[in-house]
Amino acid sequence: MVDWNRKFRSEYDAARRVLASAAAFEPGWQPTIAQLALLMGRDGFDVARADVLDDLRRRATQGTDTTRVDEADGLLRASATAGEGGLVAEDARARAAALKLLRHVHLEVRAGSRGVWVVALPVAFTDWPSAQFADEAATLAGARQLLAESREHFDAAQRRWLGTAALQGLGWCQRAAMVLADARRARGSARAEREHARALVRCWFAEAGASEAVLDTLVATLVRGFKDIVAALNRGRFVITDWVPLRGARGQEAEFLRTEAFAFRARSEGMDVVYVEGAFFDDLAGNVLRGQANWTRILVHELSHLVCGTHDVNDGQARYAWAGIGPHSGYPSTATIRNADNWAFFAADCAGALTPGQRETALRKT
Repeated sequence: MVDWNRKFRSEYDAARRVLASAAAFEPGWQPTIAQLALLMGRDGFDVARADVLDDLRRRATQGTDTTRVDEADGLLRASATAGEGGLVAEDARARAAALKLLRHVHLEVRAGSRGVWVVALPVAFTDWPSAQFADEAATLAGARQLLAESREHFDAAQRRWLGTAALQGLGWCQRAAMVLADARRARGSARAEREHARALVRCWFAEAGASEAVLDTLVATLVRGFKDIVAALNRGRFVITDWVPLRGARGQEAEFLRTEAFAFRARSEGMDVVYVEGAFFDDLAGNVLRGQANWTRILVHELSHLVCGTHDVNDGQARYAWAGIGPHSGYPSTATIRNADNWAFFAADCAGALTPGQRETALRKT
């Protein structure tokens, strides 16, 4: 059974604790370890120190002289794993696990202090490295086998698409914030812009006949939410990974492997993390959006869960765009404002990312 308390944050913190003791690593690696420790801040990775990840990957194949070595052997040496009888001590396994985690962390779409971190642990892993090394790396052969695994869960193209989706999502949310600023204008001020913006909010969130006071409340909630999403993406700590222990799930828990993505509401994990799963890159029949636009929609949807505490509302009907999320008396503003897909499609509409047909399909009243 999957332990849902073992979020990415727990693995991140385990690696931080190990890296804090640089002196335990091979002497020649200790300066790099010290820099890796600085990379891992209390609340997430530091974009300004991302270059040390390239140094880690480079050093792992660098021998004691000018020769190249196998990466697994390089990381074994770095972890100071040598032990009697080919056995690896528990603390050395933890060091190897921390390095293996960071070996598969990538910074995508870097722009100044902004960036998206993609964790792409090898497909052979069925648990976070700290647990897998504890269980399977008691010998040098076992440790080396884990360190040698190289085929990553997200390949280079997928990592690029994820980074682009996050960057595009930031653009959508910034545009939504601009529309909402117009919606808050005082009466008589830039009237055309104000009315257009308020009409957009009504389309996605307010049932027919909702009062101006109700609309003002909706706008205020959306202003706060999109401001917080933009701030989260601008901090440069946003992490995309999959939930690695789910890879070996069976039965009902395996259903999560077939979802697009999920996140923990209202930052309950203590880090900005979205878990991308098996259906994320699939163009499923019935999806309103396709390809890059849909990947962006998914991330904005999940960010609204993560940052704003939205839900996947199900009031007897799953409130996803493919089923229709147009507000009406049976699906009023008290529900739409809590529903993540309404937030995501509103942002897409504000950014001009929807065709008339896509907009009409999503706004069906069902």
